[in-house]
Amino acid sequence: MLLEDDLVTAVALAKTLNVAMPDDLILTARSMAEARMLLEEYEIDFFVLDVNLPDGSGIDFIAEISVKNPSASVVVMTAQPLPEYRDQAEAYGVVRFMEKPVHYLSIAGLARDCRAALAAQASGNTGFFAASLTRLTVLDIIQLKCLNNATQVIDFTSAQGGRGRIYFQNGEIIHATTAKSKGEAAVSEIIGWRGGRAQEGTGAPPAERTIFTTWQSLLLNAAQTADENRPS
Repeated sequence: MLLEDDLVTAVALAKTLNVAMPDDLILTARSMAEARMLLEEYEIDFFVLDVNLPDGSGIDFIAEISVKNPSASVVVMTAQPLPEYRDQAEAYGVVRFMEKPVHYLSIAGLARDCRAALAAQASGNTGFFAASLTRLTVLDIIQLKCLNNATQVIDFTSAQGGRGRIYFQNGEIIHATTAKSKGEAAVSEIIGWRGGRAQEGTGAPPAERTIFTTWQSLLLNAAQTADENRPS
């Protein structure tokens, strides 16, 4: 679904998506109200959202998407790439935060990647085990990814609804974000969460690298900080 109030951008991007993905239904909305109706009616896998809309913020709409369809991929685009917009979008786990004018073919490529990942997941042809493991802490999950030399993104949701994202590159933690912080502070915050959900995310590398400490030292420091900040 494309949520964009600018008619020229909406038509051009919708046309590009239709050409790139002729077998998929491309929905368009010019306002939050229209988008909400489509969200109720359709099971949508991929969203492209503008930030500034006539009746609200596209970033706020991500919260509604996460409730209705938490596995959906989201791309945010804006003519005002303010740091607070980027931080909020990354905290929600978006695939990409893009500054206008956007490259339409790049968005089409992201949409195709999303479709391919869903098809592989549906067929079970991923080459890996799909697992649902209980009684793992955030620290356990992070350590497993580091020891496995992972290059990917993990999205965390706390039991209270907090959202965070940690980026791994060849087993090292290179960036992390929450709604309140980023970098090492965000890792400490996420590790301090008790209960919630972790999910492998998709998307491009982070726009910046905020963590340069080795993962062993980072996790040790983060665990100590989390213990100090935990209510007694």
